[in-house]
Amino acid sequence: MNKFTFWGVAVLIGLVIGAGIWFAIKVSKSEEFVYSENGKLYWLELKSRTGNVKGIFHQQELIDEIGNVPFIEEKEFSITGETTEKGFKFSVDDGGEIKKFSARFSEKNLVVQEQGESDVKLFQSVTDQSLEQHKKELQQELQIAIYHSEEKLNNFLRTFFSELRSVYGYLYSTENGKYQLFLKIDEALLEGELSGSLLMMVDTGNEKIPYEEDTYELNGITDGHMLKLYTTVDGKKIKLEGNFHEDVSSFDLSFWATNQKLTYHAVTKEEFEKSYDDFKKKVQNR
Repeated sequence: MNKFTFWGVAVLIGLVIGAGIWFAIKVSKSEEFVYSENGKLYWLELKSRTGNVKGIFHQQELIDEIGNVPFIEEKEFSITGETTEKGFKFSVDDGGEIKKFSARFSEKNLVVQEQGESDVKLFQSVTDQSLEQHKKELQQELQIAIYHSEEKLNNFLRTFFSELRSVYGYLYSTENGKYQLFLKIDEALLEGELSGSLLMMVDTGNEKIPYEEDTYELNGITDGHMLKLYTTVDGKKIKLEGNFHEDVSSFDLSFWATNQKLTYHAVTKEEFEKSYDDFKKKVQNR
């Protein structure tokens, strides 16, 4: 091979390699889009290549629950999809459910909508530096939440126990049920200690003695969410466990005579007395 031919081949190879690099850059593009609101940071890390889309959906959320130290929950989900005329359509696998989304470009940003939902979110195109700034801002929100968590807990407890003391009692009752239960809390301390009683009304099914009732003393604790009460039944110490619902108006509690938790609802004195009389008369007059 003469010198001229050698250099010609070298130039041709260089052109081919250059074209290959240009083509790879053209068809393989990686971008990040971020969406943030109070306590939430989501970002899409997308790579499109020859019409296909792959990437990762990142999710960071501030979890601030009363009674627990605030923290940031981080999750990642894989993304697969394809490009469309206006943007992308892709699926997110959260490990148990496949969610489908469509995304259209709005200038450099992405307007994202979950299939079957009316809500849309604007994900902004970001640089790595801008994304890091969003992460720092979420960390700042976390520090503020931690700083205020004790005050928030104390305010919650004061309100909860004040409202709990104002409740006359709690009733469990079902139509044609064998039991009717009335739980009364006599003392509720801010530290969480409880004392009271449980009135158990029973339809025995016995024609001679169709109705019976027993009262059990209760002691226990609550933090405004969980509820643990202790009593003695036939000489044995029994633990009843449950949880308040969103406020003091109702709670679930285990019961030694069943294998499931029962739901109690707050009642006034008049409501209890009426339910008590109705249940007793129904059983005795059957």
